[in-house]
Amino acid sequence: MPLQARAFLGIWHNLKPGTERDFDRWHTYEHMPERAGVPGFRVARRYMNRKAASPGHLCFCMYEAAHVETFRSPGYLARLNDPTPLSQRGGATQTDFLRGAFEVDVSLGSGVGGAMGTFRIARNADARDDAALALRHACIDVMALHGVVGVHLGIARTEVTGVRTKEMEIRPSTSAENALDTVVLIEAIGFEELEAILDEVKSKLRVDGVNSIDAEPFRLAYLLPA
Repeated sequence: MPLQARAFLGIWHNLKPGTERDFDRWHTYEHMPERAGVPGFRVARRYMNRKAASPGHLCFCMYEAAHVETFRSPGYLARLNDPTPLSQRGGATQTDFLRGAFEVDVSLGSGVGGAMGTFRIARNADARDDAALALRHACIDVMALHGVVGVHLGIARTEVTGVRTKEMEIRPSTSAENALDTVVLIEAIGFEELEAILDEVKSKLRVDGVNSIDAEPFRLAYLLPA
């Protein structure tokens, strides 16, 4: 399996204007190493889209873990409830914040692509299982598209990210810690190749039981193994 574990944390956000360089320093040299040092974390990744238009996001971060319970483990919660001074300042600059813990349902491909497409999916409450099954088959079809090197389907575990922490209090009230359902991650060889297939991917993922799809493309900025 290309992902290093059975679960991942997905985080989407924007930044207050003028804070981009401070964010880069904090997130690269303190925050990601801190997270990668938590027991159970396997790989930390950050993706960026500097030209994202509203309502898109500038940043997508992904943390692979041994198990979804890693994201409410004592080691992780200890970090969330004791943010460093830099984390307090950095967290306050993040806007339009979305965060979800996902169990890996499907993971196809090999290697790490230079670009990541995130497809946040809302399933119909009356057809959740049928939609999940259809999405598994759709992932196989997406894997055959030009430039695709990885396809990963994650099912949100909302009770995991529903745990209240001090870090939640730092971010603006627009943050959403518990509002995600399903996500498909598409790894591609490059940003241009990814952009060229976004609409085709959405078409393949628009199966029965899917209510909406929010698609965003990002470039890989930094990858840090634990």
